[in-house]
Amino acid sequence: MPKIVDWEARKDEILQATWRVIARDGLSRTTVRAIAREADCSLGILSHYFDDKMDILASALLLCHRRVRERTEKKVVGLNGMSALRIAMLEALPLDAERQLEARIEVSFWGRILSDARLSELGQLEVNLLASRLRGHLNEARAAGELREDLNLDLATQELLVLIDGVSVERTHFPASVPPKRQIEMLERRLSSFQVPV
Repeated sequence: MPKIVDWEARKDEILQATWRVIARDGLSRTTVRAIAREADCSLGILSHYFDDKMDILASALLLCHRRVRERTEKKVVGLNGMSALRIAMLEALPLDAERQLEARIEVSFWGRILSDARLSELGQLEVNLLASRLRGHLNEARAAGELREDLNLDLATQELLVLIDGVSVERTHFPASVPPKRQIEMLERRLSSFQVPV
């Protein structure tokens, strides 16, 4: 009987192997051959899943974002407003080994995004999706009366995005400077600044 292959699961395995290569060797030295070796598959198998190296890299970046979304969606069931926003932020910050790897992959792409139109467009779409989700939670919080009346929601959304990016860069380059406890402290200070004073 022929072996049944779960194509989506195998594709994710290859993309996770791509993450490991990027984290170990850097994006500029990540090759299709290195990815195939890490994933324990042939170049021919890779070509069944991806058009070219850029397709692999773009898919690896999207998988990082998808993982964050999936974790967040599971944890925010039944929640809204500031409770849901806090969880969304915690899932996006590099608080453990899994999230730190995701941050490392994300930061690795930033230089490439500057010079590659396809990745730049993809990056902007993904940032817009995250901003929309965060803004949605802020809208819920405003409707529930949790936020200061004078809070500018566009500015608040941008501050949250910058917090994620800034902490991701610091954690990637200088891990000791932003341990998990400090990340949470920074997040709590930012979220409290949005809320109606108690």
